[in-house]
Order: sequence, then structure tokens, then C-alpha cells
Amino acid sequence: MSSPNVVQLDSWPQPSGCPEAAVFATETQLFLRYDTSSDETAIVQFPLVKTFSFGAPNDEALGGHPLAKFGLRFYAVHRVDNSPLIAELERRNAVHPQHNRDRFLKGSVHYVFTFQDSTLECVVTEGEFWAPKIERFSSSEEAAIAWRALFCEAS
Repeated sequence: MSSPNVVQLDSWPQPSGCPEAAVFATETQLFLRYDTSSDETAIVQFPLVKTFSFGAPNDEALGGHPLAKFGLRFYAVHRVDNSPLIAELERRNAVHPQHNRDRFLKGSVHYVFTFQDSTLECVVTEGEFWAPKIERFSSSEEAAIAWRALFCEAS
């Protein structure tokens, strides 16, 4: 496998230095809320998540992340091309009797969000009906209402 390529997604809302990040997940969906560098609150919905982790490293330990040497930056949203995490997930799934490598990999995208106190990594499936939805709110009250509504819709 060739080396990972970490791409910062400048079109996505970038986290602030103190983003107050929060995550909510079901078996298939992932929701993320964080404060942005443009004084807004972003809510990102991934309708079809394969896996995610939320926690270490924080900004002070980001240099220890395996993707740091490939361009992972502080307080940013990234996509990882040639993802070793996607390759590992495919390898794990290969024991399934009906595993189809191409079908498993189709639409798989690896994202990394780096925050002050945590990092969110997720692998999602994207496609015509499975695109991430990004909402930006200038009011924290509007963001709170939208965030609470997600809990009702997802449960």
C-alpha cells in the first residue's frame, strides 16, 4: 500500500481553538457538533459510519498520531486518502464468507477532526444517498435546538 495522503478540507468548517466538541452515534450514524474558527457552531451528520474513535490524542500529543508525519494539522478537518485504517477494516472483514473487497471499499472515506482536547477519526461510506450533511449555525441556541432534534430523529 502506498503512503497515506492527509488532505485538509478547507471547504469544511474548521474547529476553533476551544471547540467544545461533542459526538452522538447509533449503530449506523455519527453526529458531531463543534465550535468553528469563524465563531459558528457546526453540526456534521454522517449517515453511514463503519467505525469511529473519539478521544486521544489532544493537540499537545498530536505529533504522536500515526498520520502526523503525513500532514495531520492542529484544529482542522482532514480526509485521508490511501488510508491504512480503511485497509485494516477491509482486512478484518475479509473473514466474512460473503466478503467482497470492492464492495466493502466502495465509497469508504476516512476523516480526521483535530480538536484542542481530542481527535475524532471516522470511516464512513459515502454515495448518492449517503453524503455527509454539514450545517452551520451563527446562534448557539439554534445549534442546541438542531442538536437535540437529532437525538429524537435518531432514536
